[in-house]
Amino acid sequence: MEVIDIVKAKLLPAEPPEVLLEIFIEEVAQAIKTYCNRTDIPRELAFIHANMVVDMITGENRKNDPEAQSSVSAIKEGDVQVTFGSSKVGSRERATEGLLYDYSKQLNKFRKLRW
Repeated sequence: MEVIDIVKAKLLPAEPPEVLLEIFIEEVAQAIKTYCNRTDIPRELAFIHANMVVDMITGENRKNDPEAQSSVSAIKEGDVQVTFGSSKVGSRERATEGLLYDYSKQLNKFRKLRW
């Protein structure tokens, strides 16, 4: 099963356009190759690759959703005061690094040494 088929199946109700989907898949593929010091992505990483793409797409959707961005930043009990703040949207690079960190345990098994 190809990565694009897995991603489409997981995002079935709200699937992004094909071109955008391919961009996300290639971006995550490049991040995996760079992290693992490889020129290829092993077949065994297909589901991990697909899960990373799905996480990246859902993260992008959350950043664009105004309700998801508002979060409680402070609560004061005395006069019952709740302060809402918006979550800071980081750069695309930081999002990819965070994604790699989340999957680092699984990716470490496929890393190669570089001399």
